[in-house]
Amino acid sequence: MEEECTIEECPPQKSERSRRLHALGVALSAVLLLSIAFVLSPSEEGIGTHQQLGLPTCGWILASDIPCPTCGMTTSWTHTVRGNFVAAFTTQPMGFMLALTAFFVALGGFITATTGFSFQPLLYRFPPSKIFIVVIILSLLAWGFKILLHKGML
Repeated sequence: MEEECTIEECPPQKSERSRRLHALGVALSAVLLLSIAFVLSPSEEGIGTHQQLGLPTCGWILASDIPCPTCGMTTSWTHTVRGNFVAAFTTQPMGFMLALTAFFVALGGFITATTGFSFQPLLYRFPPSKIFIVVIILSLLAWGFKILLHKGML
């Protein structure tokens, strides 16, 4: 038999409307990021697309001729939103994975906002700590790939 908790012990539950509005906000945020990537033109060098947003050249490349962990992410996103997945992956593998994730987050957010369907069982299938470790490892591998690419070793 399940015990009921007191008001002090129970976490507040979101209303259905609040949950759907939150999902819509998340979906719109993901669409905004993807839209910005679509407006930009991918740099042929594989880095530097972010400069179209008024951001400076990567300081790591200027100082040490080594790309930073996020070098090529914006360029990768611009390729991904255009459906050029090979160029997106070879430009920056983690950027490609993040852009695809943003697409699926937008799709899931719109599904939740319109139907009320909850992806919570899917989202909590794996412990967040393990997901964090996998993301860190993939990020480091993508960065290593980008360094080797920048140095002409790939």
